[in-house]
Amino acid sequence: MTLLRFLPALISALLFVGFANQYSTIAAGGVIEASWPWLPTLGVELAFRLDGLSLLFALLITGIGAIILSYAADYFKTDPRRDRLQILMGLFALSMLGLVLADDAISLFLFWEGTTLTSFLLVGFDHHRDVARRNAVQALIITGLGGLALLIGLITMHQITGTWRLSEWNALGFTEHAAYPLILLAVLVGCFTKSAQFPFHYWLPNAMAAPTPVSAYLHSATMVKAGIYLMLRLNPALGSSDLWMTALISCGAITMTLGALWALRQTDLKLMMAYTTVMALGALTLLIGLGSDKALMAAIVFILVHALYKAALFLSVGMMDKQVGTRDLRKIHGMGRRMPIAWACAALGALSMAGIPPLLGFLGKELIYAATLGHSWWVSVIALAANVMMVMTALAVAWGPFTGSPSHDSAKPISVAIWWGSLLMGLLALTLGSLPSLIDTRLIAPILSAVTGREQSLHLSLWHGINGPLLMSLLTYALGFAMYRLMPRIRATLADIEARYGEMDQLYQWKLDSLHRLAAATTRQLQNGRMTFYLRVTFGVMSLTLWAALLNGALALPPTALALSWVDIIVGLLAMVGTWVVVRTESRLIAISALGIVGATVSIVFVMFGAIDVAMTQLLVDTLMVVFIAVALVRLPRVKLERITNRIAGVIAITLGAGVTLAMLAVLTVPIDLTLSNYFGQNSLTQALGRNVVNVILVDFRAMDTLGEISVVVIAALAAIAALKSKPEVKDF
Repeated sequence: MTLLRFLPALISALLFVGFANQYSTIAAGGVIEASWPWLPTLGVELAFRLDGLSLLFALLITGIGAIILSYAADYFKTDPRRDRLQILMGLFALSMLGLVLADDAISLFLFWEGTTLTSFLLVGFDHHRDVARRNAVQALIITGLGGLALLIGLITMHQITGTWRLSEWNALGFTEHAAYPLILLAVLVGCFTKSAQFPFHYWLPNAMAAPTPVSAYLHSATMVKAGIYLMLRLNPALGSSDLWMTALISCGAITMTLGALWALRQTDLKLMMAYTTVMALGALTLLIGLGSDKALMAAIVFILVHALYKAALFLSVGMMDKQVGTRDLRKIHGMGRRMPIAWACAALGALSMAGIPPLLGFLGKELIYAATLGHSWWVSVIALAANVMMVMTALAVAWGPFTGSPSHDSAKPISVAIWWGSLLMGLLALTLGSLPSLIDTRLIAPILSAVTGREQSLHLSLWHGINGPLLMSLLTYALGFAMYRLMPRIRATLADIEARYGEMDQLYQWKLDSLHRLAAATTRQLQNGRMTFYLRVTFGVMSLTLWAALLNGALALPPTALALSWVDIIVGLLAMVGTWVVVRTESRLIAISALGIVGATVSIVFVMFGAIDVAMTQLLVDTLMVVFIAVALVRLPRVKLERITNRIAGVIAITLGAGVTLAMLAVLTVPIDLTLSNYFGQNSLTQALGRNVVNVILVDFRAMDTLGEISVVVIAALAAIAALKSKPEVKDF
């Protein structure tokens, strides 16, 4: 049983090996596809496609997943909730894998929503805490609404092209289509909410209410990059337009700045890591918006850079929390000798985050500077400022807690399962940074080809001579190290700003509270317990809807007056007299009897038009209704009925009746489509072995529908019986 808890990690590792075996095929420019029919009448398939971009994400999901699942198995080894956590993380990993491999838009959307639901359960894993439940609901609301917006964009692209395949959309493109602004808005709202872009960025730091392994997996290396993945995937179809560039560059720049700045404000190491993730996601969005080959290459490399150092740092923070019992920067210092492994892991991750050579982070930062220098000067300034703050944050994580006089006398020992993954990712960042030729043509080039839609070749190197990116890197280090001394003062200033002006999270809470108040006020008005009010609202809405359709359509009445016989006139007068008695009488018994007269006249109308079976049904149902209501009256207290004199009810009744009459008269001018009638007439005997077409339709052709209606009637009857038995005393009426 001890080793069994590592089974999920082993499965993830085997999947990693399986995807890694496809490395040579993808590196040679190949694509692996597989599909199975799902909803053939709608053209929906369960279609998957493995190319360079999906391979990168699949390797990150399974590789980092194996490390974090191993970490979680030991992190929660004495927690009875461990199995539930591992199951949820496994379901999340499957959803994320399906998302990055899907080539069918409906399949992608279902996996997209799968990540939303599983992350909601994982963020709220500690459901006994109010903050965990609140933040899980917040993440669900924001990403769920974004998912609905994304669905609008996906359906619109299908309506234009007639296909659900993303690969075919990329070949066709949408930038010249009239619906492009709507498609772009819908897709970007979905991507921005999932990847925490301004103005939706605040949910991601709040999601740190989840346990550390969950935070390391969902909100550093996988889920939050789902929006980034989709923007890269649809770049050939939606990118390169002015709208695309403006939206992504502006939102990415704001998110990048806010994330880096607010990371300096934090004293909780885990929350600090969360804001640096917001910064990284903003940087990726900005690079995708720039759209040049250099920018897209920088984005791809930075995805790998960020995944390695962020997961390593989250796990390092978890190690510190385990060893000293706190994540507060103000309470940890001088613990380097007592926690040498945690220091080594944190140092490797922080050095990569700061972009120090020869780690992979240096290469990623150089590529970002090379891409921004080819654009507007202000983009380069924002990139420089954000990276300076990242250097300061890296020093806060890897220097502050481990240097100086010890804050704790001892540190708890940690097992190999806790530290090996973090150290491995740090060493991998060091190896790939020192030998970038291992990934340039074999991994990065195929990914860039998939993103741009054309063949790409490139060469990555740590040294390109003395140039603009190198000078900006040196300036970044100088400013970062110099301003690190001012970090306590900066943190205090940011805390004062936060206290004075608040954050976007407070705006979210205000909107949510306002929605609750509106819902409560609406409920008080509409659900007031008065049946007459409910009926007025129901029939009033029906009347407005009917008249809106009549006035907006081509209303055509029969060209000649309807010929009425004396029988028609008598039946109509009986119905009107019965209705008048129901409305004006003060006796319940007379009212229900008059209502029976109305039902009988309707049955006569059916007989006049040859629908004998329908007339019998109407007569039987109406008679039973009168009997049942009469029996119910015995159980009700004796009261005097008020005459119905409400003018609003009268107006609604007349308006609805006139609308129904006009609609029926207009229907008479339209040729009747006999397709269904002929079908049922031809097949009722041969297929259902029945001569009564109406009965065959009810019992055979729409059997499940009829069963549902019968179930509703039975449930209503049971409810009526329960209501009648609730007051056993007999009352006069």
